[in-house]
Amino acid sequence: MAMAICSQCGRSIPESLPACLHCRSSAGPVTAAAAAPVAPSGDLLETDSGSVGLQSSAVVAQHPYFPVAIHKFIVLSICTLTIYELYWSYQQWQRIRRATGEELRPFWRAFFAPLWGFSLFDRIRDDALERNLPAAWNAPLLGTIYLLLSVAWRLPDPIWLVSLASFLPLIPVVRTVARINASAPAAEGTNSTYSAANIITIVVGGILLLLAIAGSFIDDPAV
Repeated sequence: MAMAICSQCGRSIPESLPACLHCRSSAGPVTAAAAAPVAPSGDLLETDSGSVGLQSSAVVAQHPYFPVAIHKFIVLSICTLTIYELYWSYQQWQRIRRATGEELRPFWRAFFAPLWGFSLFDRIRDDALERNLPAAWNAPLLGTIYLLLSVAWRLPDPIWLVSLASFLPLIPVVRTVARINASAPAAEGTNSTYSAANIITIVVGGILLLLAIAGSFIDDPAV
């Protein structure tokens, strides 16, 4: 049976099918030669770690989900006072919209990420299970923990600092995203290195974070 690549999610499907089995897109399949960028069998590709090796199968441009290494996700989440979590959510909804063709608004779903987290986590878990990948976590439970930690910033000093741990319920989801992406080869890489912008964000955000923590433990003399 001749195989093709879905023009939306980049996964292999029978060429004769009118719609993708995986993302259910009706945009139609494209042949492996038409997918871009694609590395022909035997081409040398540079990996995310800088090593070069042979790539034996077609590689699409992007993974199904926005990739980020666990350590990078944690560091940027803390140093941006959880703002990076909103960015991560926005990127995931962007790719879901592209893959499914749904009329959804990634910006607003990211803006209200603690509320839309239930839906996002559930989608990612279901996708992993459909691909026969492990996802031994409970989406409603993680969504509830994430919501509670996200609103903890309204608590008085210094209790609000627990809100900085809002990345914790996201870690199992980020790991599952990595497994899904690993099952769908792409030229994008794993996003495990720190760019100059990342480093600047970490330095500036880290200083602001330390000042915020110190301010939470200093008594106001006017009180």
